[in-house]
Amino acid sequence: MFKYCLLPLVTVCIFFAIPNIFAQKVNEFPKKTDPLYKKVEMFDRLMLGNHWNEGAIMQHVIFPPAGLEQPIVGSQADCLDPTSEMLAAYSHKYAITKDTKDRKIANEIFEAILKLEKVTGVAGLVARSFNKTNEPLWHEEVMWYHEWHQSTSMPGYRWLGDLSADKFTSIFYGVGTFWELCADVEYKEKAAGLLDRFIGRVVDNNFKLTDLDGKMTLWGNFCPNLPHQELNSLEMLAALKVTHHITGKERYNAAYHMLIDRYHYDDHQINSKILFPKEWRNVGDDYHAARSLYMIMRLETDPSLLNKYRMNLNRHWYDWKDIEFTWESNIWFLMVYKVLTGEDIFTEEKKQGIKDMWGFERNTREFKIPQKDGSFKMVRSEEERTAAAMIRNYWFGRYYGIIDEKW
Repeated sequence: MFKYCLLPLVTVCIFFAIPNIFAQKVNEFPKKTDPLYKKVEMFDRLMLGNHWNEGAIMQHVIFPPAGLEQPIVGSQADCLDPTSEMLAAYSHKYAITKDTKDRKIANEIFEAILKLEKVTGVAGLVARSFNKTNEPLWHEEVMWYHEWHQSTSMPGYRWLGDLSADKFTSIFYGVGTFWELCADVEYKEKAAGLLDRFIGRVVDNNFKLTDLDGKMTLWGNFCPNLPHQELNSLEMLAALKVTHHITGKERYNAAYHMLIDRYHYDDHQINSKILFPKEWRNVGDDYHAARSLYMIMRLETDPSLLNKYRMNLNRHWYDWKDIEFTWESNIWFLMVYKVLTGEDIFTEEKKQGIKDMWGFERNTREFKIPQKDGSFKMVRSEEERTAAAMIRNYWFGRYYGIIDEKW
């Protein structure tokens, strides 16, 4: 049962009485007929202008009068995904342009991930999202289960806990890409430190994501002593491989081989992809597998293990080769497959799918805002979803020569 909280009364009065005082930062959208590079430039401005929360990238922004001027009202459980995607995007972009402005943006996004750790007050514990507010915001009660906390380490902030395996993957994928392509010496040390604390805490807790209370999170089970999904075996192996590569600490290499030699995670991960029945196929799981395979297969040198990871990739390709580009990351699956195998799989139809990539439409809908007396107030507002994956797809494709800059 929810215990409804609301903004302070004075805020609410301004919120509904004078909505026009709040101005949206960026309102210019591309046309679907525009060249790909122009669409990416314009969606990038929309993301940095409307979704930027102290470097973190909000997955969903609700504008006034249901939202606030700053982009901190909306569903936030998946904010680590667009944050890591934009971090990877700017890392790939910097690797091409060598523009210090691109590196600066990447650094600021990475600093936000550091803040996601700092706000919890526990070394290695990373929040899903944070907001600069002293009071609970209405979306906390209706857009996710109640895992918001008032920060003790950063007074004036609230943060969302109960991290899950997919956000775990976002962290080692995004931070690993940043370390590889963009970070200077100072930021390489910061990135290594973050992964050491974050992955180290998981290892110390017997390969479980644990929350502020020390208990395993709802979707945080990588534990060899507990039944878990095959995909989680792949994610943990990839995380350990990346962290060993970046930190150089033997404990992660030892943990990697222990999970393989004693618990056969290398065999389990082969079946990360559910193929039959067809209705059980899950594009979200495919995304986590694609990021994990992209990271681990470029680092592993053991032919036997590489063969097993390729078997996993082949199972995914059975589905991906005919996939429709209905989700922003579907196209990226094909790019990852090409990068990892070297196979020329981009037909003219698939290239056109890349050229047609799109970010989001700005929508208008009604939101049920809880009141102090337990009732709801219906408020109509505009909202935006995220284009971070599209932007990442573009710069990833540019970096690997899949996308022509003239497209």
